[in-house]
Amino acid sequence: MPKHINHPGVNLKEIISERNLSQRDVSAKLDIAHSLLNNILKGNRNINIKIAIALDSAGFGNANDWLTRQMEYDLYIAEKDEDTIKKRKSIKDWSLIEDSSIVPLSYFKKQNIGISTSEDIQKIYQIYDVENVQELQQRIDKFNPTYFRKSSKFAENKNHVIAWSLLAKYKASILEVSKFNRSSEKELLENLKEIFYKGNDVVNKSQDILKKYGIKFFILDRPSKTPVDGKSFMSQENPAIVLSMKYKRLDNFAFTLFHELGHVFEHLTNPMKPEFNTEEFFVNSSNTELVEFEADNYARNRLIEQKLWNDFINLNEEFSDEVILDFAKNNKIHPGIVRGRVCFEYNEYYRKRSSITAMNRLEL
Repeated sequence: MPKHINHPGVNLKEIISERNLSQRDVSAKLDIAHSLLNNILKGNRNINIKIAIALDSAGFGNANDWLTRQMEYDLYIAEKDEDTIKKRKSIKDWSLIEDSSIVPLSYFKKQNIGISTSEDIQKIYQIYDVENVQELQQRIDKFNPTYFRKSSKFAENKNHVIAWSLLAKYKASILEVSKFNRSSEKELLENLKEIFYKGNDVVNKSQDILKKYGIKFFILDRPSKTPVDGKSFMSQENPAIVLSMKYKRLDNFAFTLFHELGHVFEHLTNPMKPEFNTEEFFVNSSNTELVEFEADNYARNRLIEQKLWNDFINLNEEFSDEVILDFAKNNKIHPGIVRGRVCFEYNEYYRKRSSITAMNRLEL
């Protein structure tokens, strides 16, 4: 524990007493107000450069000594100040986090959520749901989502994956939407398909529709080395879907969103499958779990009904742009979604030029 340090006014008061001088005499010698000297002696005012020089000139000691004593006292008081103690700890913990790279601080700084300096470290703790840097490390070490699988096609940084995942949950927690009702599933899907078909401002309009039906939804860009397309989970009483928009294509957006809606209705809110109600589902192509197959199947058949698709396949030997556009128009399905499924089931069509490519671009 540091030794006690007195205000330099205490030392000055002792000198004045030893010399049998009155405060008024000393204030006159120093050419300062008596009230100012009195406050210095009480420790309520500091000895600044001008007063230190005046003391030196009047024979009360060296100016440098007085300024040194004042600085030592100020540091002593600052060390005991709660705000200063908190500031020092924040700087120390922030540096530790930055040096160890357990949290991608540069990523959080870009998210416009009030994180830029060590003063904002509590926001980091809030997102990770911890109290301090020790708990933060434990949270990261123990993070092991059930329905996330590393893709061999992409480099992965576990800490970045965790940051994206927890930020998604944090941002969802502060969103307010309508009450969720499972019985509105069909109506919700039809409204979304109509938005897809029209192809204008798809992302924002989809967000508005999902909000109306009680599903939290937003786009959250990923830090580097985070191979995840999206995530679905429960946020308070509402389902939440967060997409990273790795691909700026309408067909990819529609399928990924419906895949996540598959998790919402087949797993997260399904009263017949309570074991899934608290899970977190990540969109990752390397995951071959049954639940991922169910979500894929949900998306595929809700975007284009299986019977309708079978008829389309059986009636056409080739899938030219004209054939796809005609089918899309007759059934009010965006042609990008139709061609996307054709390309998925018949790989050779990926390599063919198509006028539908331009129609399939998604503006954010």
